[in-house]
Amino acid sequence: MLTQHMFSRKYTAQLALPWIYLILISLTITANADSIKVACIGDSITAGARVEPATESYPARLQAILGKSFEVRNFGQGGATLLKTGTPNVWRQLKAIRSFQPDVAVISLGTNDTVSGKRKNWEKIDKFDDDLASLINELKQMSSSPQIILCTPTSMVLETKGLSDDRLKNLTERKPRLQNLCQRMRTFARQDQSISLLELNEVLKHRPDLVTEKDGVHPNKAGYVAIATTVSKRIRQLCQRRPNIVMFLVDDMGWQDTSVPFHSAVTPFNRRYRTPNMERLAGQGMKFTQAYACSVCSPTRVSLMTGLNAARHRVTNWTLKKNASNDRPHATLKFPLWNVNGVSPVQGIERTVHAHSLPHFLSRAGYETIHVGKAHFGAVGTPASDPCKIGFDVNIAGHAAGGPGSFLGTQNFSAKWRNGDAVWDVPHLAEYHGKEIFLTEALTIKANQAIDASVKKNKPFFLYMSHYAVHVPFAKDQRFIQKYLDQGLDSKEAMYAAMVEGMDKSLGDIMANVAKHDLEEETIFLFMSDNGGLSASGRGGKRHAHNQPLSSGKGSAREGGTRVPMIVHWPGVTTAASIYQQPVIIEDFFSTILSMAGVEQVEQVGGVIDGVDFSNVLHGVKDTKRQQRPFVWHFPNNWGPKGPGIGATSSIRQGNWKLIYYYENAAIELFDLSEDLGESNNLATKHPEIVQRLIDALSQYLTDVDAQFPSDKRTGESLRPHTS
Repeated sequence: MLTQHMFSRKYTAQLALPWIYLILISLTITANADSIKVACIGDSITAGARVEPATESYPARLQAILGKSFEVRNFGQGGATLLKTGTPNVWRQLKAIRSFQPDVAVISLGTNDTVSGKRKNWEKIDKFDDDLASLINELKQMSSSPQIILCTPTSMVLETKGLSDDRLKNLTERKPRLQNLCQRMRTFARQDQSISLLELNEVLKHRPDLVTEKDGVHPNKAGYVAIATTVSKRIRQLCQRRPNIVMFLVDDMGWQDTSVPFHSAVTPFNRRYRTPNMERLAGQGMKFTQAYACSVCSPTRVSLMTGLNAARHRVTNWTLKKNASNDRPHATLKFPLWNVNGVSPVQGIERTVHAHSLPHFLSRAGYETIHVGKAHFGAVGTPASDPCKIGFDVNIAGHAAGGPGSFLGTQNFSAKWRNGDAVWDVPHLAEYHGKEIFLTEALTIKANQAIDASVKKNKPFFLYMSHYAVHVPFAKDQRFIQKYLDQGLDSKEAMYAAMVEGMDKSLGDIMANVAKHDLEEETIFLFMSDNGGLSASGRGGKRHAHNQPLSSGKGSAREGGTRVPMIVHWPGVTTAASIYQQPVIIEDFFSTILSMAGVEQVEQVGGVIDGVDFSNVLHGVKDTKRQQRPFVWHFPNNWGPKGPGIGATSSIRQGNWKLIYYYENAAIELFDLSEDLGESNNLATKHPEIVQRLIDALSQYLTDVDAQFPSDKRTGESLRPHTS
């Protein structure tokens, strides 16, 4: 049986039909011992018209996405028809296709069959059904017995910029014909359930941004990526060849807590820390210089798991005990009844957001879903306090608490040494109790064992490697601390730097284990932190300065509280050492990971997903629409410490402009991040028109998602963002 990690001559795959998601049919695919062969059969859109075919056509992009386990061959021919009477026609390619002996054949034809006039294709369209049946029969008769994917032809986009009157008239005449052919293909596929129907017609529909200007038919670079991504998902479904995914999440790691420079220049903090494996990952993949999380942990983690913005899911502060708020008292503000119990996979749990989680969808798609480390999804006594209740197959060390009792095995990873509540004790690691081992190392060993077990099962894995590091309580990692003490750092900062290096070693160890299994080309790594670096308390040195040049840190609406390090390496897709300088936000990971995994028909409870798939960015597509996308943070709570940007706030960023609204006193800050990354120059009084525009957008968004707000204790009035 051909599986995720092994090849044989025959194997059975399961296909979820596009029109009946839950009904599975058995399909047989013959595979080469070295790779699965994919034949892309079509016209000029397959051939790669209007772009560089060798690197930018959809088959070329498909090869990059699928990786070395697949061999993709382009059999596209400009002007080709499916009709045998057409000139040229696809039938001329059959000899070459037979010689290739594909395991999967992707048919994308029909556009040229709508042409009338001199070519007279449409006048002979009554032969289309017979010729389609004949072509598919020819493919079925090949000794490789390929699985056939029949694509409805891509749409003609009449909204395309620059269409001449004659071109618009021609496409307007042909578009109904194209829809007629789409319907014929759908009917054909319903009658022959060995055929996998793929709706490519939907990919470009009403998307002039994906189509070549003045053309209206042929995709541009972004359009070819969109087509390749759609086709790759179907092929992975048929072949059960989904990529492995490692989501490596660090706790409380700041934007500057690494030797990888995320600023435009290397900073003193970059020179302080040693993270060679992050450097290696950034050298292989794409570095995101403007990646955002929430300012504290639970909101970030729930957004990652659900694809929902914190204002919508209402888990706006950190969670721990059931029905108990962690908001600190405030003299004038009363805080809302937010979802203190976190996320819930089932209805009826009070003060939770009912939602389907990321591992829920991945598990249904055949993934082994592995949780290692900090969970912090739900309060004690609620289902989500156990990651296995929200879709993970394996849970190691995850529970309700958002920090460890201790990082030391000699202290049993327990809070007992500090007379702490047992709720903080890290579970499932009794084998390391009493031993000289740091928590980060113990979790890494367990994570690699879980990967080993998944490989033996021949299943793709999703590893959510969620470290407790570098959260408090800091501890001495004896493997690394001495060099930082010798460097002259105080005890707290030396402990912190050593914990950062230990986290980086974990990343390297997991990368090495993936390589040991020869899965480097089939494994995606995503690196992220859950909020900005701690700076308001608990650190050595000057407060609120540990994330410079950013202002403030964890718990703050300023950049130091929300901007975090992020790297993605997708083998065959991301360009080595590339940099992306537009913003992305934590809820985007939900949609992107599911897209990477080829998971389709994702429906969240409530029907809304806020996260936006950024996989096209990883392909190198310049997505100009992202430049003006508004990003919203909502914290109607009181974290506790004082400092810049810390307090009950709502904020919005659009383009380079960022506005922060403070509920305590209705104060407004406006910053131009392109000129003032450190948020030291409040421009609110200088640009009242920008303030009003952003306040209006922020207020409308919060209304649309039914956000909660603090109220004034003195008047009982619900407080909402406004200008004076």
